[in-house]
Amino acid sequence: MFSARIAAVAAVAIALQPITASAQTSCVTEAEVGAVAVYSVPSLIQAVRLKCEGQLSTSGYLARRGEGLTGRYTALQNRIWPRAKSGMLKVLNNRSAAADGRQLLDTIDALPDNAVRPLVDAWITQEASSRIAVKNCQRIEWVIEAMSPVDPEVAGGVLGAIVGLVDPDQMPVCRRS
Repeated sequence: MFSARIAAVAAVAIALQPITASAQTSCVTEAEVGAVAVYSVPSLIQAVRLKCEGQLSTSGYLARRGEGLTGRYTALQNRIWPRAKSGMLKVLNNRSAAADGRQLLDTIDALPDNAVRPLVDAWITQEASSRIAVKNCQRIEWVIEAMSPVDPEVAGGVLGAIVGLVDPDQMPVCRRS
């Protein structure tokens, strides 16, 4: 689960960079950040598997228990998708200053979820995979294993709170009142 949290942090960091404070038009709630984190874990684990193929032990955590961990997060995806989608759209909207970028986001928002979700999943996997250094594969697997006992929703909630603290000028997480 610890690895899952690191993977979730990586996904959120990918989604949230680079955003300047002056470009922020709407903040993302901690609940939305947490939902994005939880929603992203199966795609992030897939990214680790793809990037680290041949680098991890066939008797390591992902080989032995990765499907079970992925299943715990996948089971929550339908329920948390509306919050995750809302958070992702806010982040992308904040990054898209151009009118054509906003038009694309409006189109994505109007598409049925069953058309958007596979695209989001593939995008997360591709983006995360491209950012994983092969030299870190074993460490990433260790982090995933260490985090695995943490309940997915607890992990997402903690992440939602932490992201707002990491760099409040760069991360568009709403401040608690």
